[in-house]
Amino acid sequence: MLILTCPGQLRQLEEALRRSLPATLPVLGTVMTVARGNPFAHQVLVDSWPRFGVVLTRLRPEENKDPQDFYTNQLTVYYRDEGAWRELLGGTQAVDWTRAFQMHG
Repeated sequence: MLILTCPGQLRQLEEALRRSLPATLPVLGTVMTVARGNPFAHQVLVDSWPRFGVVLTRLRPEENKDPQDFYTNQLTVYYRDEGAWRELLGGTQAVDWTRAFQMHG
């Protein structure tokens, strides 16, 4: 997974997500927040760039203090490619399975 931090990449992702509304709405809101200053300490992850199949947003791990707080440990996801989504869930550290969390997408 790649963490997008460049403002140009975030704007490009935002435009791509806007073209797929309303399916992308939960992820788009977080991407817009991160691109505009990130006051809530979130990360935007993609499986590849610039042709992404999965977008995942989450709180930065260092900000994630309580492993049992599933309200704080919220993830949002949008995927175009189910295979990439399954690979992300099973083969990466993008989702911390030791913590309680909610996933929206």
